[in-house]
Amino acid sequence: MMDEKQAQRRALILGGLTLALGGGAASLIIMSSDQGGAKDASRTTSEQKAACAVYMDKPACLNPPRPLCDEDLRIARIAWRYFENNYQPATGLYNAADKYPSTTMWDSASALAATIAARELGFIDQKTFDDRIIAMLTTLNTMELFNGEAPNKVYNTMTGKMVDYNNNPTPDGIGVSALDLARMIGWLNILSCMHAKHELAARAAILRWNYCRLIKDGQMFGLMLDPVTKKIQVLQEGRLGYEQYAGKIFQRLGFDQRIAAHYDNKFATKTDIYGVPIAYDSRDPRQLGAYNYVVTESYVMDAMENGVDDGNRALIDNIYEVQKRRWKRTGQVTAVSEDNIDRDPYFVYNTIFVAGTAWSTITDTGVDMDKLRSVSVKAAMSMAYLKPNDPYSGVLYDFVKSAHDPERGWYSGIYEKGLGYNKAITANTNGVILTSILHKMYGELTPRCERCKLGFEIDEGALADPKNQGKCLPGQPVCTPCASPQ
Repeated sequence: MMDEKQAQRRALILGGLTLALGGGAASLIIMSSDQGGAKDASRTTSEQKAACAVYMDKPACLNPPRPLCDEDLRIARIAWRYFENNYQPATGLYNAADKYPSTTMWDSASALAATIAARELGFIDQKTFDDRIIAMLTTLNTMELFNGEAPNKVYNTMTGKMVDYNNNPTPDGIGVSALDLARMIGWLNILSCMHAKHELAARAAILRWNYCRLIKDGQMFGLMLDPVTKKIQVLQEGRLGYEQYAGKIFQRLGFDQRIAAHYDNKFATKTDIYGVPIAYDSRDPRQLGAYNYVVTESYVMDAMENGVDDGNRALIDNIYEVQKRRWKRTGQVTAVSEDNIDRDPYFVYNTIFVAGTAWSTITDTGVDMDKLRSVSVKAAMSMAYLKPNDPYSGVLYDFVKSAHDPERGWYSGIYEKGLGYNKAITANTNGVILTSILHKMYGELTPRCERCKLGFEIDEGALADPKNQGKCLPGQPVCTPCASPQ
């Protein structure tokens, strides 16, 4: 029995197809195979034998794209070059870093976002898009899961097998990141909204996962395999910023995220930097082993993907404003986020605030890397696209516009202390840039889908399916046995 929401979703999809194929007031567009011009639907049947209908799989209620300028397209083509160079057709996955055949669910979601953008921009045709999406969805629906529960933190992009962070095969895997899974769910939902024919395969991928140890008590938890004891540790995951970005995605599916999805939760507090109130997470890294980085990326992604609302508007404005004020006071263009770097230790967190200090650059273990602080290209670009009317956005773009290799993609950044370009080239940097352009075209991406009641959901049919029992899906009981699978 189809419920009201399903009926509405189906009507919207079919309505869009009807308009595209000539129902109602629209005319059927016929492309002649021998002349290439548009023909009127009044042609006789015999005249149409060598013709084909133009098919569009977008529902009519999705707003058409806003126009882009030539510079937008130049930026986007450079970013897409990365994904052209790093695609693995055997798995449908993309390398997370240039020429290195390894990826995470986070980076795979960035690649999915880039592929959606490339289709909207006309860089690839529908067949190429479908081929790549189907290959990725096939891998997501067949890949081995960590402990049979959820995707491992890392996979080899050539084989689709679980690996460790050094890309060494590991039959047992190394663990699960709930934040990474949330990002993947978010982009699978946007895919399902914009290309409804892929919805069932996208939803099937996330229904494979067991959420019992990942979602509980309004928060997200990751899994880590202890390399010595071989026991699986369950650790709370997420700090203010990324926690809310991911929590909103899980909440939209119906999971309890009463803490994680809200910026005003009990762990939130504020500090003052240059007269700007900056929210940060009060949980002590000395006790919990996870730092409370305040960076640009999570807030910009929340705005572009989940949308701006009363809960995040001031926070996003302040993240932008405090970086503008640092530039005004010091002359140093400022756009900070976590980034791969092209030298040891190869990954750092350039922060607005962390562990009681403003403008620190550290590793994930807290080692000071101030000498390697950089202007992040993805942070600069995404802020410029998010606030195009602020003069500082022009400063940001002008500073980073040459930070690319036209044959490989956008660099990760420019070092602040005269060390030149940070020439690490990654899926995440280039994916965030393409997402920013997609946002310019369509506005807030998930709210756009919600207005049309599009995207996937975990409905009664999925909950009743025997193979989905014991996975702690929304609406299923969370019991002691299923909350602690062995």
